[in-house]
Amino acid sequence: MNMQIIGRGAIVTGALALSTAVGLTGQQARPAAPAAPAVAVPIDADDIGGVVRGPNGPEAGVWVIAETADFPIKFRKIVVTDDQGRYVLPDLPKASYQVWVRGYGLVDSSPIKAAPGQQLALNAVSAPNAKAAAHYYPGNYWLSLMQLPPRDAYPMVIPAIPAGRGQGATTAGSPASTVANQAEWVYNLKRGCQACHQMGNVATREVPKSLGTFDSSIAAWERRAQAGQVDMMPAISRLGGRERGLSLFADWTDRIAAGETPQTPPRPLGAERNVVISEWDFATERAFVHDVVASDRRNPTVNAQGSIYGADWSAGTLEMVDPVKFTKSSVRAPMTKEEDRAKMRTWSSQTMIAPSPYWGDELAWNDPVNPSQPIMDSKGRVWYRSQTRADQLDFCKAGSNNPFAKNFPLDPPGKGLIVYDPKTGKSTPIDVCYSGGHNVFGNDKDVYAYEWKGGALSVKAGWPVDTTTGGN
Repeated sequence: MNMQIIGRGAIVTGALALSTAVGLTGQQARPAAPAAPAVAVPIDADDIGGVVRGPNGPEAGVWVIAETADFPIKFRKIVVTDDQGRYVLPDLPKASYQVWVRGYGLVDSSPIKAAPGQQLALNAVSAPNAKAAAHYYPGNYWLSLMQLPPRDAYPMVIPAIPAGRGQGATTAGSPASTVANQAEWVYNLKRGCQACHQMGNVATREVPKSLGTFDSSIAAWERRAQAGQVDMMPAISRLGGRERGLSLFADWTDRIAAGETPQTPPRPLGAERNVVISEWDFATERAFVHDVVASDRRNPTVNAQGSIYGADWSAGTLEMVDPVKFTKSSVRAPMTKEEDRAKMRTWSSQTMIAPSPYWGDELAWNDPVNPSQPIMDSKGRVWYRSQTRADQLDFCKAGSNNPFAKNFPLDPPGKGLIVYDPKTGKSTPIDVCYSGGHNVFGNDKDVYAYEWKGGALSVKAGWPVDTTTGGN
């Protein structure tokens, strides 16, 4: 992301927001408190600055958030107050902003309209109780309230798990197994739940009313786990069996609904108070963006002030946001033969066990090529994994004269590669033989790209791709 040093010595970094909801949950309407007397803070013509005060004086380590909808995409900038409650929102493009205060121990202040070049005194609003304050705590703090099985509960027997529906259209079942220790149990929780969800946010720590009415929280969680296109029961069952897993989540949300709250997080300190976050609206509210890239990892000056790219797994697109022009766009991931697209199976089930509490009966995920894991080369081109063909190349199969195929014949096909050139706007699919993901470039001036396939106990390199010819 962009990084620069401004005159007051703060490091300004750019961060990408993947949805309009990032960092803006739970804004509450309340009467605006009278502003405190303005205190001058040195600012430039494109800054907003001032002091945040609470009932006991200056508020240190709280966030000041400026948001505007004046551009084609929503834009926000966020800074942290210093020990004296001072803040500067730097380098703001000309627009009308809504500015408010958020912090641990507070509830959001009412937004105040402001413009660059303005001194703006802000009043922090103390939370009336622990529950109101905790609404803004990070998800992992809420997740910490989950009662994990104690260490003496292991080894834990997991009954056989039937197949479900999820990524890959169907999720393979598994025979009865054993969880050896608490560390393995936590791994199952992270792999099965946190791989897709920010556990502990409002969407997971509360049962949405739109889900329906149920006789018990266990029944509500069973219904929730089977909502939409992905059956989450296999993941829950790996936490001790179906009943034990559902009881675990039901107990968690029941205690939260009864008023239990996590410990208060510390406010930002030290260098954390120097960070400036810029957020741009990105992709769509249905997007599942699988990795984002802004530069060549080996040379961060590549693509300075250029677009930021993310591969949308669910829509089959390369998503882009231009942080200078404040625009967003997307490019469809191509296939070597476009007629193959109709032959591809989808990676998410195209049926539902029960409607989604958010999208109802809509099939929000329906693309079969599932692009992911973009990287950038030294020329600013973007490379990412995506399904490029429905069948495997003969070159990759057993019986081929290809020396690699003699050792590691591959069939059916894994994902191929796509390279997008922002100078021409052209996307070129490249068929490859190997499976895997998470592209990396070696230190060989982009002659070769390598793919890595990771497992629990091993990591192996895929075949190299000659990026000058597009061949293996």
